[in-house]
Amino acid sequence: MRAPQLRDRQILAFKWVMECGTVTAAAQRMQTAQPGVTRLLKQLEHDLGFALFERVRGRLTPTPEARLFHREVVSVWRGIDHLRDTARRIREREVGGLRISAMPLLGMTFLPDVLAGFVPEHPDVDIELTTFRSEQVVEEVMTQRCDLGFAIVAEHEERVDQVRYRLPSLCAMAADHALAGRERIAIEDLHEQTLICFERHDPLRMELDRRLESIGARPRQRIEVSLALQATRLVSHGLGLAILDPISAVSLGENGLVLKPLTCDLGEDFSLLTSRDQPLSQLAQSFRAVFQRRLERLGLGA
Repeated sequence: MRAPQLRDRQILAFKWVMECGTVTAAAQRMQTAQPGVTRLLKQLEHDLGFALFERVRGRLTPTPEARLFHREVVSVWRGIDHLRDTARRIREREVGGLRISAMPLLGMTFLPDVLAGFVPEHPDVDIELTTFRSEQVVEEVMTQRCDLGFAIVAEHEERVDQVRYRLPSLCAMAADHALAGRERIAIEDLHEQTLICFERHDPLRMELDRRLESIGARPRQRIEVSLALQATRLVSHGLGLAILDPISAVSLGENGLVLKPLTCDLGEDFSLLTSRDQPLSQLAQSFRAVFQRRLERLGLGA
């Protein structure tokens, strides 16, 4: 037996007659003439192969088959309305998930601050923010386990698309430090100072050591830490100087510290990573724009 050839207008006419009770009222809802609705009903009955209405004392009365069919029509119609609403909300960037993976520099403080401005505009969005080392962030982006990644990667990294951001260096010190009155801090000013440094394999630490060695400057003491939060806490206790990026400095708060620009560029940067195989969703594009605006307020950019 062939499948019924159902048409949208036929189903709509049937739905409105069932819900309005008369052909006249259904015609008004469809903004068409009454004979047109009657014709659609007859076509639908022919295509379905069973009667939908009986005329009882001059009124159309639904058959038991019509009531069963109407239940299915209502169910399908709700699904279509849901699809329409979902399409609207996607268009207006209200739904969908956003997955972000980031290195600790951004994932611990800066990106949560960005999300604080992003979430109120997208209250129905599920958001996932995870923190990994940069190598793992690249893997997360490559395998599309996240939409956006933030990591330190080589310029020739070809497995993902990237936008690079250069970070200038700041020297953090206590307000009563002997160098606090300087406009800028030079590498040679760090000679015989106590430096609060990151671990030896950290790119910023490696470049700083190289610059110090190139001019023969030797710190009096080095205190090694893993996190910028540790460095700023030690600086606030007057234990030495720390070289920080502006994101860490702003995100952690000054805590009474003095921040001075370093005269040389230590070459620290990071990249915003996206998949080469999957275009960004509108939601991810929206977050990227909020992130970019927050960077620009710090005087940073791509």
